[in-house]
Amino acid sequence: MKKSVCFLVFICGVFIIQAQTNVRISGQDTSYSGVNIEFLKYSDQITNTEVVLNKCTVADDGMINIQFSVGKTTFVFAYIGIYKVHLYVSPGNSYNIILPPRQDKEPQDFLNPYFSPVIVHLATENFHEDELNVQIRMFNDAFLPYYNKHIMAVREKDDFEQLDKDIARMEKSFASSKNVFFTNYRKYRYGLLRHLAYQQKSKSISDEYFKDQPILLNNPAYMELFNRVYDNYFQHFSRTEQGKDLGSIISSQKLIELRNLLAHDEVLGKEELLDMVILKGIYDEFYDDNYPRSALLEILNTLISENRNPELTEVAVSIREKTTRLLSGFEPPEFELYNGDSNLVSLNDFRGKYVYLNFCSCFSYTCLNEFKFLSTLYEKHKDRLEIVTILVDNDEDVINSFLERSNYKWMFLHYGHQSSVIRDYDIRAFPIYYLIDPEGKLALSPAPSPAEDFEARFFSLLRARGEL
Repeated sequence: MKKSVCFLVFICGVFIIQAQTNVRISGQDTSYSGVNIEFLKYSDQITNTEVVLNKCTVADDGMINIQFSVGKTTFVFAYIGIYKVHLYVSPGNSYNIILPPRQDKEPQDFLNPYFSPVIVHLATENFHEDELNVQIRMFNDAFLPYYNKHIMAVREKDDFEQLDKDIARMEKSFASSKNVFFTNYRKYRYGLLRHLAYQQKSKSISDEYFKDQPILLNNPAYMELFNRVYDNYFQHFSRTEQGKDLGSIISSQKLIELRNLLAHDEVLGKEELLDMVILKGIYDEFYDDNYPRSALLEILNTLISENRNPELTEVAVSIREKTTRLLSGFEPPEFELYNGDSNLVSLNDFRGKYVYLNFCSCFSYTCLNEFKFLSTLYEKHKDRLEIVTILVDNDEDVINSFLERSNYKWMFLHYGHQSSVIRDYDIRAFPIYYLIDPEGKLALSPAPSPAEDFEARFFSLLRARGEL
């Protein structure tokens, strides 16, 4: 009998917020035998960067056993077939989960960048009504009809008196709970409902729910409302009389001046909330052309170096990693994947040469057509340029058969050993290309395809660097 094989991933943050305590997730479902299950969390809920906690292969008898550490109540999730399953876990607790009926993705689902998984809040065996997941599931079941009712009502007429009555009716069923996380979860769900129903505008919501209130970075209800209320805050503030100098102050790259300016907005209150809004603003603006990226990065770096609030600093680090990881001049995400000979190959192995990295599928006509151009390119420039293709097909037998028939000479890797590489490189369509320089930094991101003007761009880059 094959044993359950688990690989513990130690999440070593730059900043230790609080002691980490083990959480155990177990279960048994023979229909999932042999399936890899990987539990993740969000590093923060501004960028929603996914971080692997631990992964496990379900044993032949269907046993699931995964352990990882958390320091506080945490929203965790896993992608299993067509599902995105989730759970709220607290330090020191064990959860015996019940998986949904197995339904694997179809081949076309893997290639569809717009595939939307079925969301499932995992049930647990031997549950009791005071358990957090049970409380949240029961609340969401009660909340959804009222949510639909009042959001639809906005199109017809505003009935704020009825909205107040419905919120009071919901709260009556759950007010006896002593769980602080759940109490805050309800509070910010009600705030979301009032906001979307136009009972309270952003300023009113900010005053009541965020100004001088605790920062709840780990509570999804708090963060969803925060992200809505302060969405594109820099743009809105810059249109006010107080914010007319926002552009010049950001360009000056001075965090203290930016704080002083935003402090004129009375809804922001304490410095922690002000810094959260700055972080959200930097992330929202980074890919637009309203402010220089270099200035936004310098302000972000200053906030990180000050380290006034370790939790907010972790968010700032996450934003910096997310915004720079695919930016020319920065190092791309690392990976370690198997080649056709079952050897692990890392991106670092190619230091000293240019790497033309691409993500493709054996089922994509465009990919197959461009392999012909890649073959020519490889023969012409293999002394200087390494071509690396990461195949994202799920069936390794199909991949092996394709590679044996095609006999291409460059490096092919399979994404399966580190499936997060797809998320790390933000792959939404195939093929996509990147050029990495001999120092391991992105030179062209994204890079042109071989059928376009890649060779001309490559020569231009070499000439600019005095290498040609």
